[in-house]
Amino acid sequence: MRERKDAPFTQTSFGTGVGDNLKDFFSSSPATKGPINSKLAVAWGSNFGGFGTRIKEFFSPPKQAPLPFAVKPIKVKDIWSKDENFGWSQVIAIGLHVAVIALLVIPIFTNVLPASTEAKNKLVGVVPLDISPYMAKLPSGANKAGGGGGGNNHTLTPTSKGKLPKFQWTQFTPPQAKIQNLNPKLAMDPSLLGPPDLKVPSPNMANFGDPLAKSVTDSLGNGNGTGIGSGSGGGLGPGEGGGTGGGLFRAGLNGVGSPQCIYCPQPEYSDEARKAKYQGTVLLDVTVTADGRVISPNVIKGPGLGLEEKALSQVKNWKMRPALGPSGKPVNCRVQIEVTFHLY
Repeated sequence: MRERKDAPFTQTSFGTGVGDNLKDFFSSSPATKGPINSKLAVAWGSNFGGFGTRIKEFFSPPKQAPLPFAVKPIKVKDIWSKDENFGWSQVIAIGLHVAVIALLVIPIFTNVLPASTEAKNKLVGVVPLDISPYMAKLPSGANKAGGGGGGNNHTLTPTSKGKLPKFQWTQFTPPQAKIQNLNPKLAMDPSLLGPPDLKVPSPNMANFGDPLAKSVTDSLGNGNGTGIGSGSGGGLGPGEGGGTGGGLFRAGLNGVGSPQCIYCPQPEYSDEARKAKYQGTVLLDVTVTADGRVISPNVIKGPGLGLEEKALSQVKNWKMRPALGPSGKPVNCRVQIEVTFHLY
């Protein structure tokens, strides 16, 4: 049996690459091998005209040949026409596509952002303590009051209304709600810890107490210490230390000493500062407690590159010799310290 090579059995070959496809698309007809001498091959070539031919036929469709008499045309679907049966599968597919596109596009135009975490960091139901009535006026001078606070004989009863003792930097005799020893061997006037020139309006009453209090309960407050009020220390009102108005003693002011370092290891370098060979000093404001711990550190200034974070984490492990107050006893105080970073 002999394989026929003449038309319409002429062998043809078409390119399969992108370049070949583009070439065939803009060419007048597919490339063929062998002579074209068949009507079938001619018809095949006419159906696959060039790009210009297809544009021309789009705007000016070719006219159909006239039909013989008594022949009625019947409309049939084109071989490349879409299926007119539009079922539920097509509806579901279109709906899913629309939903996916909407999820991708809507956030861009509506600027949808995650909920802010700012509210999570806020304390709910916390009302700041108003200490303005305890802010006393002093003669001109920086940090004259030196902190403030108060305390009493460890009772739960609110502070009673009464007069104030004098303020002294050395408190030998703390005030008492009720005098325990009516006949002391060495009589001394009670005093509060604070600047001697601190003047607070005081009512003319027989008992000691808080001039701003409203109750009369024979109590010097529900704080702790040797003062009057709800704080801790030998002063008046809320807060810590001596004086009035709230706050802490400041190291080196008004008879308060300075804490000394006992165990203060140097902090580690941050990776960023080590790579950059960067040196500098971090200035911190810290509280040194009466037992020598370092708490509540705050950065005043620093060189950056992560050195501030290293300093904050290390100073909490330091052990200090506490500062002595005007009475010679260890007190909580606020002090500024420098943490130096240098490469050896």
